[in-house]
Amino acid sequence: MKRIATVLSLGLLIVSAAGCLFAPRINLQELGVIGFVGFDSRVKGNISDYASQVFLEFLLRSQPGARIKELGPSDIVLGEFGTARLTPEALDVLAKRHGVEALLIGALDLSKARPRVDIAAMIFGSIRAAVDVDATMSARLLDAHDGTTVWADSARVRKDVAGLNVLKSGEVLFDAQDPAAAYGDLIDELVRRTTRDFR
Repeated sequence: MKRIATVLSLGLLIVSAAGCLFAPRINLQELGVIGFVGFDSRVKGNISDYASQVFLEFLLRSQPGARIKELGPSDIVLGEFGTARLTPEALDVLAKRHGVEALLIGALDLSKARPRVDIAAMIFGSIRAAVDVDATMSARLLDAHDGTTVWADSARVRKDVAGLNVLKSGEVLFDAQDPAAAYGDLIDELVRRTTRDFR
């Protein structure tokens, strides 16, 4: 009986130690209420909104107790300040207005998009194509009181994305009715890599 109790106690110690070993590097609950600004991107279409949603979902799945307040897309949140970048003044105003202790911001960029076109027909000025995409996601967590960066990370992924619209100008339009099907794998991989410190 003593031996069973000892084994059980040892087991509990190991499980407890393992929990400590695998604790996330960044504990969002310790930061209080976090304001989340949608990803900034110059890419045409709805990929930025989709990336922001997936990023938020990953964070809340990793740390269910985190308190995150969505503040809106970056162009709207920062637009009222007449700047595309978060200045100390803008940070102070946002913190007071929304009652947040930290702010999470990020960007999504496509450095290269190389269409591989199998021209069967040209309709309405565009063709359907598969596209090799080099995508970069970066994110930062800022202390809302003094603007210091608490955490930052980035990831770069190259993926083949099928079924996108390539305009005559050569630009790729990331505007799918079903973003998860169109470029879900690309965004999932970027978010997984960027959020590793929260898991």
